[in-house]
Amino acid sequence: MYLIFLFVCGFLLVKVSLSLIINLLIDASIVDKNYRGETVPAALGLVFPLVLPFLFLFYYGLKFFSVPIEINSGEFFAFLFFTTGFGLLGLADDFLKNNHEKGFRQHLTMLWQGKLTSGGLKALFGLLFSLIFAVGVWLSTGQRWWLLFPHTLVGALAPNIVNLFDLRPGRAIKVFLLGLVILLLSSYLSKGVNPMLYLSAPVLGGVLAYFPLDLKGRGMLGDTGANFLGGVFGGLVILEGSILLWIILLIFVVLQIIAEKISFTKLIEKYSFLKFFDDLGRD
Repeated sequence: MYLIFLFVCGFLLVKVSLSLIINLLIDASIVDKNYRGETVPAALGLVFPLVLPFLFLFYYGLKFFSVPIEINSGEFFAFLFFTTGFGLLGLADDFLKNNHEKGFRQHLTMLWQGKLTSGGLKALFGLLFSLIFAVGVWLSTGQRWWLLFPHTLVGALAPNIVNLFDLRPGRAIKVFLLGLVILLLSSYLSKGVNPMLYLSAPVLGGVLAYFPLDLKGRGMLGDTGANFLGGVFGGLVILEGSILLWIILLIFVVLQIIAEKISFTKLIEKYSFLKFFDDLGRD
């Protein structure tokens, strides 16, 4: 019942907010050229960090109406800090982006040389936010201290991985949805209905409301949206606390290494099944 309610709220609030955010971005000249050369709103993913934290709080607030909430306060507010923090970092990257230096390694090289790029800013504070989140989860749950390391790595890499796929309309959202569905199925099969499903329900609804615009190239997710959604996924993986943590960490590391060597677009174009999935639904 509450799962459906949160899903519908996420869908409707994002749907209603999109037109307002689009007009706001156009009025502020925050626009860019899409893959067809058309001028569209950039950083349209701003709708997610503006709307979804409210629904996270709404879910947590149900405890005051005698609805059993299984996530503790420490975990919840650490998750809220982490996701909104990455949304803020993404927004800073969208406004301060320096396209001369690309790639995680290049940003770190520039930072080592004393030059702070927008990507370097995101990498530095993303690592810090991930560590704070990991410490918050550790203090709230009493888990083993050495889990701080994989938790911090997953938290730091997840937003960047989603962002790496945000090069064609709908691609990043498809990857996010695929990962989220796998995570939720695994969580449900092992634990039944649990906090991960409740936190994910408004996200799933909101993303589905936004998806058609992104898929048709009528707006750009931007680092703001990609990093927020990546933070949500990484945060849920950490809170889930299953064997998937290690599998996803391995996948993230492999993808990050591949991204430094080859373009994901070229890799997708090379394999027909990946290209089919990538092109599905796109004009």
